[in-house]
Amino acid sequence: YCVDIEEFFGEKKAKFDLVLLGLGDNAHTASLFPHTPVLQDKTVGVKEVWLPEQQVYRITFTAPLINQARAVAFLVYGAGKAVAVAQVLGKEQDIEQYPAQLIAPSSEEVEWFLDEAAAKELP
Repeated sequence: YCVDIEEFFGEKKAKFDLVLLGLGDNAHTASLFPHTPVLQDKTVGVKEVWLPEQQVYRITFTAPLINQARAVAFLVYGAGKAVAVAQVLGKEQDIEQYPAQLIAPSSEEVEWFLDEAAAKELP
């Protein structure tokens, strides 16, 4: 993936027009899971993430790569995600517990698209 991204963008900084993300019920996004080393990774690129509970590797864009995007949007639906939405958008900042809080693009273009059930825990 890194090679493909580098080939596509060439000498320019990798800057996607839009990154569309979901949100897990544990507040993960992309494959940025709670308490994984990739949360501290400052590399602009793609990394593997080992999930011991599932005994599987996942591939993810790093937060710095996502944050270079011109715009980021979260699409979240269902009551099972309501607590995670409230945690990520809440006042308590804890990226280890709520990895989606890492997503803060320099463009400040972040949109949240929620159904009523996913938004039910918001004030």
